[in-house]
Amino acid sequence: MIFIVLIVLCFVFAIWSWVKPRSAKSPPLYPGCLPLIGHAYKVIGDSKHMWEFEKKVYDYVAKNKQVVEFRFGTHPLFVITDPDDGLIVANHCLEKPFFYGFFEEIYDRGLVTARANWKSHRKLLNPAFNLQVLQSFVGAFCKEAKFLVTSLSSEAGKGPFDIQPYLITNFLGTACRTTFGPNFDEISEALENYAHATDEIFLLFMQRVQNVMLHLTYIYKWTSASKRFGELGDIVKGITSSVITNRKTELKSMKHFDEVEQPDTDDFVPLLDRMLELADKQDAFDDDEMREHLDTIVAAAYDTSATALTFILVLIGSHPEVQERMVQEFQEVLGDQERDVTRHDLPKLVYTEAVIKESLRLYPPVPRIARTSSTDVKLKKYTLPAKCTYLISVYGLHRHPVWGPDKDQFIPERWLDPARLPKNPFFFAGFSLGKRNCIGRLYGIMALKTTLVYILRKYRVHSDIDKLDTKCDLLMKPASGHHMSIELRV
Repeated sequence: MIFIVLIVLCFVFAIWSWVKPRSAKSPPLYPGCLPLIGHAYKVIGDSKHMWEFEKKVYDYVAKNKQVVEFRFGTHPLFVITDPDDGLIVANHCLEKPFFYGFFEEIYDRGLVTARANWKSHRKLLNPAFNLQVLQSFVGAFCKEAKFLVTSLSSEAGKGPFDIQPYLITNFLGTACRTTFGPNFDEISEALENYAHATDEIFLLFMQRVQNVMLHLTYIYKWTSASKRFGELGDIVKGITSSVITNRKTELKSMKHFDEVEQPDTDDFVPLLDRMLELADKQDAFDDDEMREHLDTIVAAAYDTSATALTFILVLIGSHPEVQERMVQEFQEVLGDQERDVTRHDLPKLVYTEAVIKESLRLYPPVPRIARTSSTDVKLKKYTLPAKCTYLISVYGLHRHPVWGPDKDQFIPERWLDPARLPKNPFFFAGFSLGKRNCIGRLYGIMALKTTLVYILRKYRVHSDIDKLDTKCDLLMKPASGHHMSIELRV
């Protein structure tokens, strides 16, 4: 009887919240909202269908120059495509929405999903991503890029193929080599399992996000998806935990970190060693926190980088003049075709960086930023209520009319002429916005530049951007039309 009463009360509340008059300070409601389920019915389907609908929402918001409310069940979600409003949310709403809690058993305190402790941990980890440290990673970037070029030789001259598996292997190797260092070899054979497990974790996460009923833990825990999610988490956690344990044992055999030879500024020191030193000297992390940070960083690094490079190659494969200008820049900066890239070369690859940024503008692997707040949020035109989800549309910012009539065209040269860029720099959010922006921004740019040098010095890439179709679960990725062909340069 009590259960029935509660159901009736919930139904009455849902109807009331749907029909009650909206405040003038509240953003307009996106068309098509229904009682109880809101707009949730519109996102039922695969990741391609969901992304097509999401793009329609972003386009609607950008054209109407306003924030729009979207209802996920009865939960309000506010979509933002204005850079000033987006920056307010990014800087003042530092908590992640409730659905990030679905990652709790795997990535709970990693930088992307962490709650209260994110600020202190970010401060501790920032030095591990400064320029001096990242320059020491260039050798690792080169090593993995050469492995990639060798593996691609089997595809040269044989017609279109899917390059994504090759890029995933490359960037997973790069991420693990720079994270785990000499201990990378311990898990090299397990990398394929790690990648497959991570991909499936993200897929199950998004399936749960899409299904309002599965938001309820007491329902979700009885599903086969919940069981599978736990199994995949055990795979990921087991691989990383074993590396941490083995490295701690090695360092203990040296008795103390003070006995480890202090590296020169150019020496390569993996992230794991830096975190173990922080744990030893400052009691900064326990083993679980360390594992969650490492898994989060590796997952974020390899998947976004592989996706970004796929889009870059499709674009430059469709614009041979851009590709040849990049090769010309490589020749001017590096000269000798055989020599490795150095840390001194990367800042000189100005046009290559423009290509990377333009690709990230058109096809941002992370197309949205989600936040929440315990207090109301005052924007330029509206006041958003507390405890809701605020969605900053990176895709919407990047395709906003402010970019001009050629906003949907691939024009790297716009990044070389400040007059062609929006006056507000926050219209570009390829590495997120605000205080919780991507800690690996410079890492990503350096890794992409290095890998592009090795690929394009060896191969000419051919593709057709007009055939490209996209999908989006956690990341925006190619759905079809991304196959390309390569031929050896002579």
